[in-house]
Amino acid sequence: MKQTAILACLLALSFAFAATAQTGNTKHFAKDGLSFDYPDGWTITDDSNADAQQLTLSRTDSPAMVKFFVHRGKVNTPEKLAQAKTKIIDPYVSFTEKQFTQMGATPKRADASTQIGGADAQGVHITAVLEGEAGEAGIYWATLGERLVVLTLFGPDKALKKAQPGWDLIRNSLKIDANAKAASSPKP
Repeated sequence: MKQTAILACLLALSFAFAATAQTGNTKHFAKDGLSFDYPDGWTITDDSNADAQQLTLSRTDSPAMVKFFVHRGKVNTPEKLAQAKTKIIDPYVSFTEKQFTQMGATPKRADASTQIGGADAQGVHITAVLEGEAGEAGIYWATLGERLVVLTLFGPDKALKKAQPGWDLIRNSLKIDANAKAASSPKP
Protein backbone atom coordinates (compact mmCIF):
# COMPACT_ATOMS: atom_id res chain seq x y z
CA MET A 1 0.00 0.00 0.00
CA LYS A 2 2.83 2.42 0.92
CA GLN A 3 4.67 1.60 -2.30
CA THR A 4 1.54 2.37 -4.33
CA ALA A 5 1.16 5.75 -2.61
CA ILE A 6 4.85 6.59 -3.16
CA LEU A 7 4.61 5.53 -6.81
CA ALA A 8 1.49 7.67 -7.27
CA CYS A 9 3.28 10.70 -5.76
CA LEU A 10 6.33 10.19 -7.97
CA LEU A 11 4.12 9.80 -11.01
CA ALA A 12 2.23 13.02 -10.15
CA LEU A 13 5.51 14.90 -9.68
CA SER A 14 6.86 13.66 -13.01
CA PHE A 15 3.66 14.83 -14.77
CA ALA A 16 3.93 18.23 -13.07
CA PHE A 17 7.57 18.51 -14.14
CA ALA A 18 6.71 17.49 -17.70
CA ALA A 19 3.91 20.07 -17.88
CA THR A 20 6.29 22.77 -16.63
CA ALA A 21 8.95 21.76 -19.12
CA GLN A 22 6.45 21.88 -22.00
CA THR A 23 5.37 25.44 -21.24
CA GLY A 24 8.88 26.74 -21.84
CA ASN A 25 10.04 30.10 -20.58
CA THR A 26 7.53 32.61 -19.39
CA LYS A 27 7.78 36.35 -18.95
CA HIS A 28 6.12 38.51 -16.33
CA PHE A 29 4.35 41.83 -16.86
CA ALA A 30 3.71 44.17 -13.90
CA LYS A 31 2.65 47.80 -14.17
CA ASP A 32 0.22 50.04 -12.26
CA GLY A 33 -1.16 47.16 -10.22
CA LEU A 34 -1.78 44.85 -13.21
CA SER A 35 0.37 41.75 -13.44
CA PHE A 36 0.33 38.49 -15.38
CA ASP A 37 2.60 35.87 -16.88
CA TYR A 38 2.82 35.25 -20.61
CA PRO A 39 4.76 32.90 -22.89
CA ASP A 40 8.15 33.75 -24.31
CA GLY A 41 7.79 34.76 -27.95
CA TRP A 42 4.77 36.98 -27.36
CA THR A 43 5.16 40.75 -27.52
CA ILE A 44 3.20 43.43 -25.68
CA THR A 45 1.98 46.67 -27.21
CA ASP A 46 0.96 49.16 -24.53
CA ASP A 47 -1.65 51.76 -25.57
CA SER A 48 -2.63 52.69 -22.02
CA ASN A 49 -4.03 56.10 -21.12
CA ALA A 50 -5.33 57.90 -18.03
CA ASP A 51 -8.63 55.96 -18.13
CA ALA A 52 -7.43 52.42 -18.75
CA GLN A 53 -4.54 50.07 -19.26
CA GLN A 54 -4.87 48.81 -22.82
CA LEU A 55 -2.48 46.08 -23.91
CA THR A 56 -2.26 43.80 -26.92
CA LEU A 57 -0.27 40.56 -26.82
CA SER A 58 0.67 38.97 -30.12
CA ARG A 59 3.18 36.79 -31.90
CA THR A 60 4.84 37.54 -35.22
CA ASP A 61 4.12 33.99 -36.39
CA SER A 62 0.39 34.00 -35.57
CA PRO A 63 -2.70 36.11 -36.25
CA ALA A 64 -4.08 35.28 -32.76
CA MET A 65 -4.10 38.17 -30.29
CA VAL A 66 -5.01 38.81 -26.67
CA LYS A 67 -6.32 42.29 -25.86
CA PHE A 68 -6.58 43.79 -22.37
CA PHE A 69 -8.74 46.65 -21.19
CA VAL A 70 -8.34 47.33 -17.47
CA HIS A 71 -10.31 50.36 -16.32
CA ARG A 72 -8.37 52.48 -13.81
CA GLY A 73 -11.49 53.64 -11.94
CA LYS A 74 -13.03 51.66 -9.11
CA VAL A 75 -15.79 49.24 -10.03
CA ASN A 76 -16.74 48.04 -6.57
CA THR A 77 -20.55 47.84 -6.54
CA PRO A 78 -23.12 46.00 -8.65
CA GLU A 79 -24.36 49.40 -9.85
CA LYS A 80 -20.91 50.43 -11.06
CA LEU A 81 -20.50 47.08 -12.84
CA ALA A 82 -23.88 47.57 -14.53
CA GLN A 83 -22.79 51.07 -15.63
CA ALA A 84 -19.49 49.70 -16.94
CA LYS A 85 -21.35 47.00 -18.87
CA THR A 86 -23.63 49.59 -20.46
CA LYS A 87 -20.93 52.19 -21.20
CA ILE A 88 -17.87 50.04 -21.95
CA ILE A 89 -18.58 46.34 -22.51
CA ASP A 90 -21.79 46.43 -24.59
CA PRO A 91 -20.43 49.05 -27.03
CA TYR A 92 -17.18 47.07 -27.37
CA VAL A 93 -19.06 43.84 -28.13
CA SER A 94 -21.23 45.68 -30.69
CA PHE A 95 -18.15 47.28 -32.27
CA THR A 96 -16.49 43.86 -32.59
CA GLU A 97 -19.58 42.41 -34.27
CA LYS A 98 -19.70 45.37 -36.66
CA GLN A 99 -16.04 44.82 -37.58
CA PHE A 100 -16.84 41.24 -38.62
CA THR A 101 -19.80 42.49 -40.67
CA GLN A 102 -17.70 45.20 -42.35
CA MET A 103 -15.19 42.51 -43.33
CA GLY A 104 -17.99 40.61 -45.12
CA ALA A 105 -18.82 38.01 -42.46
CA THR A 106 -22.06 37.12 -40.72
CA PRO A 107 -21.15 37.07 -37.02
CA LYS A 108 -22.97 34.90 -34.50
CA ARG A 109 -22.96 35.69 -30.80
CA ALA A 110 -23.25 33.21 -27.90
CA ASP A 111 -22.92 33.71 -24.17
CA ALA A 112 -19.73 32.32 -22.65
CA SER A 113 -17.86 32.22 -19.37
CA THR A 114 -14.37 31.51 -18.09
CA GLN A 115 -12.10 32.32 -15.16
CA ILE A 116 -9.85 35.38 -15.04
CA GLY A 117 -7.38 35.51 -12.19
CA GLY A 118 -9.44 32.96 -10.24
CA ALA A 119 -12.68 34.97 -10.58
CA ASP A 120 -15.72 33.97 -12.60
CA ALA A 121 -15.94 35.99 -15.79
CA GLN A 122 -18.93 36.51 -18.04
CA GLY A 123 -18.43 36.76 -21.74
CA VAL A 124 -19.49 36.25 -25.31
CA HIS A 125 -18.10 34.35 -28.26
CA ILE A 126 -18.52 36.09 -31.58
CA THR A 127 -17.86 33.61 -34.35
CA ALA A 128 -17.65 34.22 -38.09
CA VAL A 129 -16.18 32.85 -41.28
CA LEU A 130 -13.84 35.23 -43.11
CA GLU A 131 -12.47 34.32 -46.53
CA GLY A 132 -13.41 30.68 -45.94
CA GLU A 133 -11.68 30.48 -42.54
CA ALA A 134 -13.60 30.19 -39.26
CA GLY A 135 -12.57 32.50 -36.48
CA GLU A 136 -13.68 33.98 -33.22
CA ALA A 137 -13.46 36.85 -30.78
CA GLY A 138 -13.97 35.66 -27.21
CA ILE A 139 -14.67 38.66 -24.98
CA TYR A 140 -14.70 38.17 -21.18
CA TRP A 141 -15.09 40.57 -18.27
CA ALA A 142 -14.74 40.43 -14.50
CA THR A 143 -14.01 42.71 -11.59
CA LEU A 144 -10.64 42.12 -9.92
CA GLY A 145 -9.15 44.34 -7.23
CA GLU A 146 -12.08 46.74 -7.71
CA ARG A 147 -11.15 47.25 -11.37
CA LEU A 148 -13.01 46.16 -14.49
CA VAL A 149 -10.95 43.73 -16.56
CA VAL A 150 -11.97 42.93 -20.14
CA LEU A 151 -9.93 40.28 -21.97
CA THR A 152 -10.40 39.39 -25.62
CA LEU A 153 -8.93 36.49 -27.54
CA PHE A 154 -9.11 37.07 -31.34
CA GLY A 155 -8.13 35.04 -34.34
CA PRO A 156 -8.80 32.24 -36.77
CA ASP A 157 -9.70 28.91 -35.15
CA LYS A 158 -6.40 27.22 -36.11
CA ALA A 159 -4.35 30.04 -34.58
CA LEU A 160 -6.55 30.13 -31.47
CA LYS A 161 -5.99 26.43 -30.89
CA LYS A 162 -2.21 27.00 -30.89
CA ALA A 163 -2.58 30.12 -28.70
CA GLN A 164 -4.75 28.36 -26.10
CA PRO A 165 -1.89 27.49 -23.67
CA GLY A 166 -0.71 31.12 -23.74
CA TRP A 167 -4.27 32.39 -23.23
CA ASP A 168 -4.69 30.04 -20.26
CA LEU A 169 -1.40 31.20 -18.73
CA ILE A 170 -2.32 34.88 -19.16
CA ARG A 171 -5.87 34.74 -17.81
CA ASN A 172 -5.07 32.37 -14.94
CA SER A 173 -2.05 34.36 -13.71
CA LEU A 174 -3.69 37.79 -14.00
CA LYS A 175 -3.75 39.79 -10.78
CA ILE A 176 -4.77 43.30 -9.81
CA ASP A 177 -3.08 44.85 -6.80
CA ALA A 178 -5.54 47.55 -5.72
CA ASN A 179 -2.92 49.14 -3.45
CA ALA A 180 -0.40 49.52 -6.27
CA LYS A 181 -3.09 51.01 -8.50
CA ALA A 182 -4.02 53.57 -5.83
CA ALA A 183 -0.37 54.48 -5.38
CA SER A 184 -0.01 55.21 -9.10
CA SER A 185 -3.12 57.42 -9.35
CA PRO A 186 -2.45 61.09 -9.98
CA LYS A 187 -2.76 63.27 -6.90
CA PRO A 188 -4.71 66.56 -7.01
